[in-house]
Amino acid sequence: MAEAEENKIYKFEAEIKKVPDIDGAYIIFPYDIRAEFGRGRVRVSVTFDGVEYNGSIVNMGMKNEDGSICYIIGLRKDIRARIGKKPGDRVQITVIERKETDTR
Repeated sequence: MAEAEENKIYKFEAEIKKVPDIDGAYIIFPYDIRAEFGRGRVRVSVTFDGVEYNGSIVNMGMKNEDGSICYIIGLRKDIRARIGKKPGDRVQITVIERKETDTR
């Protein structure tokens, strides 16, 4: 299995999506994480319009429009408030894998 490049930074713009029936939101990670990281759940450090967050890229049972597996990163309400964004808005994202020994 190929390992992800050390400290590879993913930069992209994404639309904030709303979680149905609750006040939750997420963005779609637009890469194949199994190809990038060799597994289906990855601990990451993320910035949303420059605001830092430690979380995970996960699959929550959602599918892309083409039916493929959709991997997401949650976008907490407090971070949405700090960046002044809501579902439907676009946000600049940076993502880097957090190794198990990272304390960030």
